[in-house]
Amino acid sequence: MDVGGDMADCRAPAELEHGFITFASRSNLTTYRSAIRYSCQRPYYRLAPNVTGIYTCDENGIWRSEELGTKLPSCRPVCGRPVRSLPGIIKRIIGGRNAEPGSFPWQALIVVEDTSRVPNDKWFGSGALLSDSWVLTAAHVLRSQRRDNTVIPVSKEHVTVYLGLHDVRRKMAAVNRTVEKIVLHAGFDIQNYNHDIALVKLKERVVMGPYVMPVCLPQFEHELEGPHPNTLGLVAGWGISNPNITVDEIISSGMRTLSDILQYVKLPVVPHAECKASYESRSGNYSVTENMFCAGYYEGGKDTCLGDSGGAFVIQDPGTQRWVAQGLVSWGGPEECGSKQVYGVYTKVSNYVDWVEENVGASGRWTLPDPQLER
Repeated sequence: MDVGGDMADCRAPAELEHGFITFASRSNLTTYRSAIRYSCQRPYYRLAPNVTGIYTCDENGIWRSEELGTKLPSCRPVCGRPVRSLPGIIKRIIGGRNAEPGSFPWQALIVVEDTSRVPNDKWFGSGALLSDSWVLTAAHVLRSQRRDNTVIPVSKEHVTVYLGLHDVRRKMAAVNRTVEKIVLHAGFDIQNYNHDIALVKLKERVVMGPYVMPVCLPQFEHELEGPHPNTLGLVAGWGISNPNITVDEIISSGMRTLSDILQYVKLPVVPHAECKASYESRSGNYSVTENMFCAGYYEGGKDTCLGDSGGAFVIQDPGTQRWVAQGLVSWGGPEECGSKQVYGVYTKVSNYVDWVEENVGASGRWTLPDPQLER
């Protein structure tokens, strides 16, 4: 008879952040051969790695799982699956439509305020939440506004990030975070906006819920090819930092956003050759590189102007139904926004997945979609 086993007591199991423990027995036994199951707060978190979460008390008084041994899983945020589903891609939305609260839970408002300068520099941009502590945005949003062509990030003390924001008049009700670190892409070119991508690490992690959830990065092979021509994507924004308005113009306009309520539009991806040709035919030195793609309508229309600088252009993966950030709002042509054949130009995120992973590291990894959804 194994006396040790009979006497063993594993005691209360360790808690899991954003998770629950369910006991197999009614009386919550923790003795030899008792079992427990870890699970996460759905639908915002799921177990990583993808295991059953079942642990049994062994003869030495230690909780042990067949899959992980004595190691615990963790609860990771679920990406790209808003609780309030985004509208199906059916018809064109002229000029933008009000978003419902929680339909773009990854949308971040980035406020940059440099009080050390006279006059005070203040500007806005958008970004997309990737994990509980990282936000993806465009490099030009976080580049210090110098007269020369140097690429130096603004001081992190001057940046505030708002999440779960729907109406900009209610910033106080949103989740706000200060910044621990800003990473601009080392190759960002201020002349042609090549490599217009940056990361912001939040000082404190955010808790996921109906209004705050990350977007997915391209992950599967077909997503890593980048967005296919004529695919429809969504871009949201408050119309604050249209890339063709200078910081001075925004400041002189009293920092008004075009809309208090978050708006979104549907735009088709434009074939690369067509976009290149439309910009090369213009006066001025415009180059649409392989790190960019364009979206918009040939006939123009104000909807191209809606996205805020640095905001995500998202496409729904037909297989998994998750929303993937394929672009970041980067720049537009010199004519008035909405003119014929003036397409919006976006940073092609699929070219930078490795760059993001190198900078974010394993600890900041976002979750994968549920395995049963993988096609």
